[in-house]
Amino acid sequence: MKIYLYLLTIVFLLPSHNSCKAQAVDTDKIVNSLRTCWRHISHEYSTIYGLEEEEVKHYATQKVCFAKDSISTYYGIFYDPKYTVRKVNAEAYAKNNFDCAKQRLGIFVDSVYEVTISSVTKPSKKEAGHKMTDVIVYDEDFIYVVVDGVIFKLIDANRKMERSNSN
Repeated sequence: MKIYLYLLTIVFLLPSHNSCKAQAVDTDKIVNSLRTCWRHISHEYSTIYGLEEEEVKHYATQKVCFAKDSISTYYGIFYDPKYTVRKVNAEAYAKNNFDCAKQRLGIFVDSVYEVTISSVTKPSKKEAGHKMTDVIVYDEDFIYVVVDGVIFKLIDANRKMERSNSN
């Protein structure tokens, strides 16, 4: 009986202990921050990638746009997007998902938001609509989109970038 009471006490106390709580993420705030068009500013190759240089150049000219009811991505247009947002350690995320240090991607913050987007495509005469899931990374200044192992870094298309004279 004592063991049961001891375990019950732990179960009730752990959720109130600060070290056991995950950081709360304001999903609406993050999603609203994404609602704009984003343009390419750089890209990196993961250890295994499947794009030819001409394809990379093509993607680099396209914008990724988030609206309330749709997203225009490198893959096409997706409707009625649903978002799941979680805050993750930037260094661990870069190493686990891109096999590189966060600095190589131009990430200089400790935490980033992993944004999982679930959506559907609009059916056409040639094919039925299908479900789509995509994951992007957002660090409150840039988004990172992966296409066949190439990591594209994008910035708000309305934002001016300071040009550097160094190469």
